Parts: sequence; structure tokens; C-alpha cells
Amino acid sequence: MACNIDQFLDQKTPDNEPLRGKYMKSFGYHSLMHRMPDVFSAMTGLLKAEQFTLANKEEINDIVNKLELLLSEILNNKPLRTIDSTCTLALIWNQLLEKKFNSDSIVTWFDTEWLFTENYLYIRIKEIFEKTKMLKDYDPFKQLKYKAFDESEITMIAIADFLNPQFSKKELDNKNLKTLFIQILKICLWGNRFDLSLNIGKSKNITEDPLEAVVSLDKYILTDHSDEIWNTLNASNDKNPKIIDIILDNSAYELFTDMCLADFFITYGFAETVVFHGKSIPWYVSDVTKPDFEHFLNRLINECASSALQQIGNRWNNYYKTGKFVIECEEFWTLPHCYSTMATEDSELYKKLACSQLLIFKGDLNYRKLIGDINWSPSTTFKSALCQFQPTAVVALRTLKCDCVCDLNCDYETKIDETDKDDNYLCSTNYWQVNGKYAVVHLSK
Repeated sequence: MACNIDQFLDQKTPDNEPLRGKYMKSFGYHSLMHRMPDVFSAMTGLLKAEQFTLANKEEINDIVNKLELLLSEILNNKPLRTIDSTCTLALIWNQLLEKKFNSDSIVTWFDTEWLFTENYLYIRIKEIFEKTKMLKDYDPFKQLKYKAFDESEITMIAIADFLNPQFSKKELDNKNLKTLFIQILKICLWGNRFDLSLNIGKSKNITEDPLEAVVSLDKYILTDHSDEIWNTLNASNDKNPKIIDIILDNSAYELFTDMCLADFFITYGFAETVVFHGKSIPWYVSDVTKPDFEHFLNRLINECASSALQQIGNRWNNYYKTGKFVIECEEFWTLPHCYSTMATEDSELYKKLACSQLLIFKGDLNYRKLIGDINWSPSTTFKSALCQFQPTAVVALRTLKCDCVCDLNCDYETKIDETDKDDNYLCSTNYWQVNGKYAVVHLSK
């Protein structure tokens, strides 16, 4: 049973304030009150469907009960508590929670910043599995990620059919190379539409022609710094070795598009190494972990009938074995920090990223952390919203799935379809801000 809505505020998030669940006309409220039951239902359904041993089934029943209690905590706006674990990540979380308890008079699911509580949810889920004997490292979302791979295979084949011959052309003039880069960058951008945490329980068969989609969807990009990104890639600098970092979002199709972009950088000499940054534990349903990354490569090579996917999979697996593709899963990405705090909260990571030619941040959660999860005025520049987070050139590729956004062109409203301007989407904000139909390509340097 959900808490009394009288304790919430029937308004949107105030300007220049962090998003919080207590604002009923915000996506934070909708997410906690309406999306979370879907996430928990999917988790428990998948757990019950797994073919476990009898002993495991007893643990599964206990996990399901604890998940139901956790959901009840959320819906009843209970106070947050420390994590009952001695793992390094939990200990860091507990330090942050103690600071929060000391600084804020109310620390509950809906009153505390949504970015904090939504991140906190996934360390609490991890805690539940960690308490078991046989399922300590179990990923409750892995079957959803496997299914997402199946549902996107047709489109991945189309992209591989296009890119395999392209990547064999080592010598392209600058004009054709730029055209190819923009195509792959936009494929990578729109790959972010397919987010399991927002579409959980819904079939998302991806059968569109990706090259046609890049053209037809261009009108929905509200700010597009693609040309500036190309110029930045071509600007000389003295960084050696040449590294580009991609901070990942979703597994399956989006990961495929991320690797396509990374392959472009390697093939045409823009980078010697591409470092992918994933999550150290199961996170936001479909976020990439190291096991996801390796399983993805294995499926392309060993489980796909398509020769095109096998070819590109073998190519990428070779990159991985030879260190041209690297996957790192630092714990910072599973903490609630805005990235403007990275220089002080994780100075080693900040210094490492500063050695990169380019940082490419994928998706909604990374975008929210980049700009502080603040309800900025749409005219606020991306550079200003980063609040001095600038270890090197920073790119954000994001389809809009929550309230916060910045650096929109002055004519952005002309690009929004009338049917997407309503603000009656389950008591949320304007529908165009949350439906994944619109996108931004930002650069700050």
C-alpha cells in the first residue's frame, strides 16, 4: 500500500533545484511510484521462473520476500538506512549515508534527491543477494539483457552488413570519413532509446533499418554538436597513447552501437585504445557489467548464425584480446555522486580520464550525473551545467528520458510534435522530456 500523497507537492521540480520524488509533476515521482513496481515484478517473476535446485528455491523465496519488503519501503516513503554489508562498495555507501543523515533532517525515498535514492535502490538489491549462500553474485536482470540481444539481432545484422565493408576501406578522404563518422555517431546516439529500466516487461523487437532511422530521426535532435565533435577529434594534441573513453549505459543493442563507434576510432587511427567503463554490480536493470561485456562478445562469435555478426564479433574479440578494447568497472559509477565531485571524491579516476582524447558519456543516468540532476533552464549551456567537470573534452549522447536537460537551441520547441507537449503523462512533466523520442548531442571542451 502506497503512502499518503498529502505529504507530496503537486508541482513540478522548481527551477535550478535537484529532482526529487516528492514533486508529483516530476519524473522522479512517477519513477518511484509507478516504475519501481514494474521493476520489482519483473525481478521476482524471473527469479521464480529460473530452474534452480531445491536449496536454491528456498533462497529464492527469501529473496522474493525481501524484495517485496524493499518495494514497500519505497512506496511508503520510509527512511533510508545503511547497507548491511562489509564489501568495499557498501562501506563507501555507508559513509555517504552517514553524511546524508547528519546534513539532512529528512532522508526518505521521496524527500531525498532522486538521483541519490534511485542509485541507493540498486545497492540495496545487491545487499539482498549478497546475504545468500549460493546466489551472492547472481544478476537478477541477466535474462532481460539476453532477451534484449535476441530482439535486436536483425538490426545488428543490418549495421554489421554496412560496416564490415566500410571498415575494410582504410583510405577514405576526409569528407567521406566525416560522413561515416556522423552516421555511426547517430546510430550510437539512437541506440540509447532501448533502455530496459524504462521498458521493463515490454517486448522491444528492434527491426528498423538503422541507416534510414538516422536520417528520419535527425529532426528530433534538439541540440547537435556532431560537427564540433568531429573537429575536436581532428585537432592535434600531445596525448600519448591515444585513448578514447566511452562511459557505457545499456547492454545488448546499445552496447553493439557503442562498439561500432569504438571500432571507427581504432580503424581510422583516432585511438590506439578505447576504454569502456561499465558497472561493478548489476545496475539500473540493463547497464553493462564486465560479465555482460564478455558474454556479448561471445554471443556474437559463437551463437549468431549471421556471418556478418560473426565477422564483426571476431574483429572486436581480437581487439579485446590485444588490449585495443578495454573494459573497466570502477566503483565510482555505482555511487550517487554528480560528476562535478569526481576530482575530489575519486581523484585517481579523474586523473585517468584527463589522459583521454575524448570522454563519451552514454545515456540518461550519465547525463543526469554530468549536469547534477538539476532542473536547469533549457538555455543553460552544457559547459555551465557541468559545474567545472572538464578533465578533457566531454561528449554526451542522450535520448531524453527524464526532466533535466540543458543547452537546447532557441528554436527547440519547433522540433517538438504537438502531441508530445502535454504534461499529463502520469503526473509527470512534458512528455517530450521523458519519452525517449528526442535527443541531444553535447560537447564541452
